Amino acid sequence: MRFSRISIVAALVVLGLAAILPTGLGRVQPGARGVVLRFGAPTGRVAGEGLYYVVPLAERVVQVNTQVNTVRFDRAQATCHDLEPVWADLAVSFHVVPAQVIGVYSLLRNNYAQRIVTPAVEDAWKETAARYTSSDLITQRNSVQTDFEDAVRSRLEKFGLALDAIATTRFNFSYAYAHAASEKVASVQRTLQAKQDLQRIRFESQQSVIRAKSEVEALKLQRNIPVPQLIRMREIDLQRRAIEKWDGHLPATTGTLPFLGPTLQPHQD
Repeated sequence: MRFSRISIVAALVVLGLAAILPTGLGRVQPGARGVVLRFGAPTGRVAGEGLYYVVPLAERVVQVNTQVNTVRFDRAQATCHDLEPVWADLAVSFHVVPAQVIGVYSLLRNNYAQRIVTPAVEDAWKETAARYTSSDLITQRNSVQTDFEDAVRSRLEKFGLALDAIATTRFNFSYAYAHAASEKVASVQRTLQAKQDLQRIRFESQQSVIRAKSEVEALKLQRNIPVPQLIRMREIDLQRRAIEKWDGHLPATTGTLPFLGPTLQPHQD
């Protein structure tokens, strides 16, 4: 009777262990780390990707995602150095540093995006925009991007988060500023067009002066040429112009070659 009681207790213990022991076995998903808790408090142990085993009932594992996450901001508002309001569409990518998952879980659990990333990015954007004027945000975009990334990175690193990338997809300004900027661009274009027109007019004026001087010089030379020679030169010039316009057909009602004076006609027997 006693032997049978011992057998029953042993069997119950074995069955209990068989039911409990497998509960300590688990698996950490790829791209995550497992924080080992004992009665709800971190033990300081971290389970890597793959299978793990903890003390059943006393310990459990909470998985913390260490993959890259992205938070998007539509029309994040800030004020420029010249007090002009600006809105930006942002996309911020970050991840939990694997070596700091215990601290991240202890402070933030898995709610780090809302509690840390969102306010850190908004604050960094306001700080960065305040350093630049509205026009500098466009003309010095590389510097703005670098300063913004540094500001976000320094805020996230304090909480065990690492910045991967920031994309600033668009800047939006107030209607009044956009209209003023458009008018300024149009004014610059009109100024450039006026300068080009002025240069063209000056060139044409210079060409007219040169032609007038050439004509005056030609008249001066002609005054020194004897009248018979001047008449002969005019006849030759008229004949040259007529030859240039001739279509190559001989007239049917004349016995002389067209455009040639009597002295230049071939001799007829």
